[in-house]
Amino acid sequence: MFDSTRLDVPPSEVLSTGIFFDERGHFDVGPVGVASYEDAQLYLLKTAQQQSTSRLILETDAAIERLLANRELLRAQAADLAADCAKLHVRDDGQAFENEWQHLTSVLAVDAHRAESTVSNQLGTAQQRCTELPLTMQAWQDGRIHQGHVIAIERAASTITEESRGEFEAEALPKADGRTPQQLAPVARRIARKYESVSMQKNHADAFKERAVWVTPAEHGMATLNITTSAVLADAVVDRLRRAYKNRPEGDPRGLHQFMSDTALAVLLTGTCDSGWLDNIRAEVVVTMPATMLTAEETGRAELPAGQLVDDDTALLLAGSVNSWTRLFTHPVTGVAITADTYAPTTALRRFIVHRDRTCRFPGCARIAKHADVDHTNDWQHGGKTTPDNLACLCRHHHTLKHRLGADDGWRVRQLDPGVREWVDPHGRIRRTEPEPAPTAVIIREHPEQARW
Repeated sequence: MFDSTRLDVPPSEVLSTGIFFDERGHFDVGPVGVASYEDAQLYLLKTAQQQSTSRLILETDAAIERLLANRELLRAQAADLAADCAKLHVRDDGQAFENEWQHLTSVLAVDAHRAESTVSNQLGTAQQRCTELPLTMQAWQDGRIHQGHVIAIERAASTITEESRGEFEAEALPKADGRTPQQLAPVARRIARKYESVSMQKNHADAFKERAVWVTPAEHGMATLNITTSAVLADAVVDRLRRAYKNRPEGDPRGLHQFMSDTALAVLLTGTCDSGWLDNIRAEVVVTMPATMLTAEETGRAELPAGQLVDDDTALLLAGSVNSWTRLFTHPVTGVAITADTYAPTTALRRFIVHRDRTCRFPGCARIAKHADVDHTNDWQHGGKTTPDNLACLCRHHHTLKHRLGADDGWRVRQLDPGVREWVDPHGRIRRTEPEPAPTAVIIREHPEQARW
């Protein structure tokens, strides 16, 4: 059972201040009202214990990460030692390394109560990481990054040559500071593209050959239907399903994911859905690209909002067939209709904010801005303007959190420059978030041909 007396919180430091008596006969502790002075004292104590517990969680997480990093190093050393032992065999019949490896993995697997194939994969992965990404492994051991960052960097580095990995690591590692693995992944992929030895077009063509459909069984009579296809088509499918949910018939009780699952399967199985009302919903495919791609100056790549790469042929096809596209290399005043006297941003202004921010702008959140709310940094009712320097994207969860907790006792935020937000957490610590460098052009393609099921 949890023992709260173990928390290092001297009661004398938290029980004497911060309690106020209001005109309603309540005792107020910050924004919280309680019935008695004793409850107010208890609330202060529990709050202090909560802060102490949070600190212990972070310290424990850091200690666990150091242990995981050291275990990875030990696994790599064990794999190297197996190879060294194999080299010492006098009678090498071609089986020396395999014999040493099986000896190592079989003993470890039995002692650890794990499958031998699992242990073998763990040793091989550790050896590869320590050999190919030494700077990343050192940063993990030092506590500057955690396992999620290692995986993000490892995946990005998988497409580049051994000679380029050192330069890639040196450039990618600093980007992990202040970013979650989900935020680091697209940044690391962009950096890795500069060092790829094989053209993106060939990589995409090879990967596209692997498109497939398969079923993964689940519990309680359920299963997961998996479809592997190009990022553009997958994005279009999800976008159309989300748009259909927003336009669903009144009174439909299903949640977003329930509705999307039912609608997708109905269309796949019958070719239509709910008396054909879905026919009026079209997918919107958003691709960002540098304007230099249109002039054949190969600098930069086209991407979807979440950072997935779009092959050049598809990007240029979309750019050539779209009726209009938004340029973001100009100042928003020259290319976007800005209305400071109304609460809701215009369609053009919202589009600009979404593609400037790319993701939710709350610290650590990587939800795509396309599905987020456009929030007034300084609230509209308090004089905040509907202009780019006072607007930023927040997912619905963090938008609600910002307003529910309030600026006095929750998260406070200000916008230093357009898109650059400085957050102050409830304990007074400052966190700054900046959007990734904005693309010079955005293709917004509503493609009926691709949208049909």
